[in-house]
Order: sequence, then structure tokens, then C-alpha cells
Amino acid sequence: MSFTIDLLDPATRPKAPPIEGATHAHRLQGRRLAMIHEMHLRQMAHVRHVMEQVAAGEARVAALDEALSDLDMRHNYRVFGNVCGRECGMLSAHHGIEDRYLFPALAAQDNDGLRKVVDRLVAEHGIVHDYIEKMEVAAGAAIEAPGPQTFADLREAFERLEKFVISHFGYEQEELEEALGFYEIDL
Repeated sequence: MSFTIDLLDPATRPKAPPIEGATHAHRLQGRRLAMIHEMHLRQMAHVRHVMEQVAAGEARVAALDEALSDLDMRHNYRVFGNVCGRECGMLSAHHGIEDRYLFPALAAQDNDGLRKVVDRLVAEHGIVHDYIEKMEVAAGAAIEAPGPQTFADLREAFERLEKFVISHFGYEQEELEEALGFYEIDL
């Protein structure tokens, strides 16, 4: 786990060197990545909202008969799992596009500093996907055996993923903004 925490430490993340000749227009073009990321962040916020509704439903259902509670929680967990699963799938597809198209195009440039950033981003994609897998396992457990502990595990898995994705997106946007426009890599 400390490896992941280290990955979130800005001091461990390589910085892309400024690109001589890059203009404001280049940076504006590179900011399109931030717009794509914003869509994912909105979806993650929606997932968080659904998770909070499920949590609130658990509190209301606790006083009811246990069988009814299990049915309600199972339904709520499935709803949460579906919403979360859609975003995880979209996030995986987004990273797949970056890994197959965007990063190789950036790494092909004559810029060692940029290549170090790309290598780091690829490593971070691996961590994101590990978190997605952990969340899928936690979601399955919550659906199979609904209850406060399985939901707490699911919530923790989501919060770890969310924290890492927010940090990763910020780093990626900051370090690639200039290069995407300057090297005319279309998004």
C-alpha cells in the first residue's frame, strides 16, 4: 500500500520540461484532455451520490424486518454496482485509448522528460485498474452478502479509487497540456 501512497506524492512524479516554442494556443488545445477528465469526474461524483443514497437507505432499513432489509439492500447494492460498473468501464476505455494512442505518440517525441512522465502515467494506469478490480470484488461481496461490513468495504474501495483518479487526472492534465497541443496530438 505504501507504493500507492508514494505514487500520490507529487515529489515522486516526474515533471515534463517546458517546450520551447509552445504557445497559449497549444496549451488551450491540450486542455481538451481536462474536459474529458471532467466528464469522468462528474460520473464518479454521481457514483458517490448513489453510494451515499445506499448508505442512507441502510440506516432507514435497519429497523425493518431483516429479510426485507436484505432485499432492499441487495437492490440498492445492485443499483450502485451498475452505476459504478458503467463508470469503471468508461474509465478503463479512456485509459486504453491513452495507452494505445496518446502515450505512444507522446513517447515518440524527442523529449526524455516527457517520456518519463508518460512512463509514470502508464504505471499509474496500472494502479487505477488494480483499484477497479478491488472495487469489483467488493461490489460482488456486497451483492452476495449485503450488510454494513460489505458495504463499508465497497465504500472504502470506491474512495481509494476516487482519490487516486482525481490525483492522477490532475497530474496528467498539468504535465501533458502543453505537449498535446505542441505536438498536435488530437484528442
